[in-house]
Parts: sequence; C-alpha cells; structure tokens
Amino acid sequence: MSRILSKTLHNKNFLNGSIFTFFSFLNQGLNFLLLIVLSWYILPDSFGKLNLYYTGINIVSVLICLSTSGFISVNFYRVKKKILSRYINVVMLCTLAMSVILCLVALFFHSFLEQYSGIEYKLQFLCIYTCATTLLYNILLDIYRLEDKVISYCIISTISTILNISATLFLVITLGQDWLGRIYSNALIATIFFVVSIYLLITKGYLQRVVPQRVQFKESLLFGIPLIPHMINGWLRQGLDRYIINGFFTTTQVGLFSFSATFSTIIYSIGAAFNKSNSAYIFKSLAEDAEGAKEKLRKQTIIMIGFFAIVTLALNLICIVLFPLAFPQYKDAIAYLFPLTMGAFFQCVYLQFCNYIFYYKKTKELMFMTFSVSIVHFILSLWLTRYSVIMTAYVSMISSCLETTLIYLYSRKLYKII
Repeated sequence: MSRILSKTLHNKNFLNGSIFTFFSFLNQGLNFLLLIVLSWYILPDSFGKLNLYYTGINIVSVLICLSTSGFISVNFYRVKKKILSRYINVVMLCTLAMSVILCLVALFFHSFLEQYSGIEYKLQFLCIYTCATTLLYNILLDIYRLEDKVISYCIISTISTILNISATLFLVITLGQDWLGRIYSNALIATIFFVVSIYLLITKGYLQRVVPQRVQFKESLLFGIPLIPHMINGWLRQGLDRYIINGFFTTTQVGLFSFSATFSTIIYSIGAAFNKSNSAYIFKSLAEDAEGAKEKLRKQTIIMIGFFAIVTLALNLICIVLFPLAFPQYKDAIAYLFPLTMGAFFQCVYLQFCNYIFYYKKTKELMFMTFSVSIVHFILSLWLTRYSVIMTAYVSMISSCLETTLIYLYSRKLYKII
C-alpha cells in the first residue's frame, strides 16, 4: 500500500492533474462565492438575462477564431517554437478577420439578433470584443499547461479570477449596475489580460514577427473548421435551451434553469481541470509511444470515471440542503439538478476518450457524431420544452449520454484502452 501511495505521489501526471484540479476548484469556488453574493442583489429575471448574454458569448467564442486555436496544442510536441509561432499568428489573423465579419453582422442585423438572442445592440459588440481579447489569454494558459508549468498557470488564472470578482462586486453592489456589472467586469479584465498575454508570449518567444505560410493556414483551417459544429454542439445543447425556455416561458424560468446548471458545472469543471494535464500526458505518451502507457491510461480512466460518479452524487445531496437555506429565491431550481448534474457527469466521461480522436486528427468524424446528437437534442428540446422545463433538463442528460457512448465506441477503434 505504501509503495502504491509513493508511486502515485511521484506520478507527474497525477500531481499536475491534482494541482490543476485544486486551482480550478479554487477558482470555481471563488466564482460560486460571487454567485452567493450576487444572488442577494440579482433576481432570477436578471440572472436569466445574464445567462442569455453568456449564451451569446459561448457561440461567438467558437466562431471568433474558427476553432484554429486547438491545433496549437496538437502540434506543441511535434514542431519547433518558431513554427508554433506561425500557427499562433494564424489564430490571431483568423480572429481579426472573424471579428470584423461578426461586427458587420451585428451592425446590419442587430434587430434580428436582439429579437432572438435577447442581447441588445451595444452588448452585441461588447460580446465580440470580449471573446476576441480573451483568446490570446487562453492560448497563454494552454502553453503553460503544455509546458507543465503548473504553478505559473495557476497563479495567472487565479489572479484573473480574483480581479474579475472584485470588479464585479464593485460594479454590481457599489455602483448598482445589476447584471450588467458582471459583463462590464469581464470586458475590463479581458482587456487587461490581453495586454499581459501579449507581453508574456513575446517574452517566452511564442509571439514572433513571422508570416504564416500557406500550409499553416491550410492545416489550421482543415483542423478547426470541422470542429466548429462540434464546438457549437455545447451551445446547441445548453445555450439554445435557454432561448427555447425564454420563448415558451419567461426569463425567470431561464434564471432558475441556469442557476441549477451553474451548480452542475462544478462537476464538469473538475473533469475539465484534470483533462488540461491529462490531454497533454496523452498526446506526449502517444507521440513517444511510451512502454506501458496503455495500461496506465486504462487504470487512470476507470478511477476517474468512478471519482466523477461520487462527486455527482455528493453534489446532488449538498445542493438539496443548500438551495432552500442559502438561495431561497432559487429553491425551485432543485427540480432541474439531477438531470443536469448527470449530463455534466457524462461530459466528464466524454473527456476521457475524446483526446484520442483529437490526437489522430479525426475531427471530421468527431464533428458528425457530436453535431448529429446536437440536432437530435434541439428537436427534442423544441418539442418537449413547451410542456415543462424539466423535460429540457432530461433531454440534456439523455443527449450527453448518447454523445459519450458514440465517442467512447469510436475512440476504441483508434486506441483501445477499455
């Protein structure tokens, strides 16, 4: 037992995963502390408007760089730094071009967008700006993760979270900006860390004055564009649900549904935090064809799935007690908790297998699977939501289970670990 414990504690991937998970949970905890405070100042109706805005953020963040940023992680261990800087420049040029296109769309079709998204004219441009400025910061965090510089990653991400929360509290409580204070805070902090990210990426040698070659554009776009439907998958299955609920009911119902969904993201945040280091470990193991890697990955996957199941059960029990005591205005959100947390659990399981598909660059196949599930989800949500919002929550759970099953079965064809 002591030998196993010692071996585990000296496992670099386990240690990095644990640190990533801890700091992700810390940052998530700080955001939930903010949620507790804001729930005393923001009513369910305002919470619903805030989530409709963040739904817009989610879709724009997918389109803003045509999903080319993911190719940086895939190539990190394969190419030299100068070549990698060309891929980063591809991402920046794509972001610039898409920002202009999206601003033109907002300029000419803002009335249509406001009618169906609930996001008013000026906030549409703020949404585009926030997504564009956040991208370089996310690239910096990815590079820290891939370099195994866990402490640097955790320090900068935690500082960003603390500043964002501080600015939000000042704008919402002190200046009385209501839910708008939260989005103004996001834009402000995104601007600050955009500048910081440029400086750090130049210092580290990843941001250079090199013109990308045609082959880098072609590779990045061939990798990224098929991922757009896959990335929109999350918006179709969660973000679009909020618009459908808003269409049949009220922003108050959107707020209750979103409040419960926010708690379910605790599960997914833990899974995503572990995946940040685990994906790098998988890519490195497959690239080096390390001996015994498959057995290690198999054991790790089984343990993590069991862990996510325990976290899901514990969160449900805690929230059933917590909601009526700490959030009396949101106590009706309990009804949506179980299906939404189960959906988050299945998404964590999905993360255990999708990295193999990314590594072997089967993004087109991934797109077909995830987007097909999203279409099914959309049809069911549009059909069943009119009867009850609880139906929307269960549609989310079922579609997550279906998607995870498809990804698991396809990943076995590429690299069988279970």
